[in-house]
Amino acid sequence: MVVTDTFAKFARRMASTQGWPYVIIAETGNPIRQLEPDALRTRAEAMINVVIEGLTLPPAEIESRLKNVARAEIHPEGVVRSSVPI
Repeated sequence: MVVTDTFAKFARRMASTQGWPYVIIAETGNPIRQLEPDALRTRAEAMINVVIEGLTLPPAEIESRLKNVARAEIHPEGVVRSSVPI
């Protein structure tokens, strides 16, 4: 998944409601709306390794890398809310 940093945690929470809490998220700074093509290309090139990992790593490896990250983003400590358990 590719998102701006403003939406990364929200993206993980939404993905977890669909059964994908360990999705690889490539993020870039916000905003991107008015960037010139060269600036967008630079940002895309900075994220390409994350995108490739998300498409090629075995699911077990992705889960092991993201287990603690996903838990912290989906269920932040001290915040009580309804969510899909991990």
